[in-house]
Amino acid sequence: MRIAILCITALFLIASVRMAFFNGVSNNNTIFLAGISIVVGLYGVYYNKLKHFKALTAVIVAVFFVFIGMSAFLAVYGSRPSVTYTENVVLVLGGGVRDGEVQSSLRRRLDMAVEYHNQNPTAMMIVTGAAAYREPFSEAEAMARYLISQGIPENQIIREEYAHSTFTNMTLSRILFDTYLVQYGVYYENPTAVIITNDFHMFRSVRFAQGVGFNALAYPARTPWYTVPFNYSREVAAVFKMWLIGR
Repeated sequence: MRIAILCITALFLIASVRMAFFNGVSNNNTIFLAGISIVVGLYGVYYNKLKHFKALTAVIVAVFFVFIGMSAFLAVYGSRPSVTYTENVVLVLGGGVRDGEVQSSLRRRLDMAVEYHNQNPTAMMIVTGAAAYREPFSEAEAMARYLISQGIPENQIIREEYAHSTFTNMTLSRILFDTYLVQYGVYYENPTAVIITNDFHMFRSVRFAQGVGFNALAYPARTPWYTVPFNYSREVAAVFKMWLIGR
């Protein structure tokens, strides 16, 4: 049991370090993940003393199985595309730029955006993401450059360069979308949006998109296998954070 607890601690700790590297130590998600790592880690270190407290042990075991169950739910939810190729806008969420170059998980999202564009070339596309920690320019700019290199017309891409979280990805993208509609005199009573992100991230992304008034449909990208433990440990924590504080 102690080894299992320490392994879980290691996953959350690595996820928090990775979050700190890309987004800084003061980022809310970094702090949240680090806090979980400390609490679970202390329990693992003092397990031999604390295991006599049956109620506490039961809570820890329950949390472990909730984590496994939530990870399975996120994987299943995020594996099912629901698009019809008639949607009004495509939202591509940032997540992984280093030295101005998109990384593996984000590249898979962008490749899905290109694939969708080939089926529905009239939909506008919003790429969303601020400059990550120590990066020369925004994730949105790096994403736009990649999409343009893959043949997407630049005049169909709108850059949202200020969002630092999934919640602000959606709120700021909705503002840009509405501004675009006003500029061109277009009105959609119930705008449909394709959400493109990795499978583990889809549930929370769709919920936030629905919260700002989009009829959100999923078009998931697969997660690289070697990032699964870190991404799912972080995302399970983020889902509970969403349920607790609404963002």
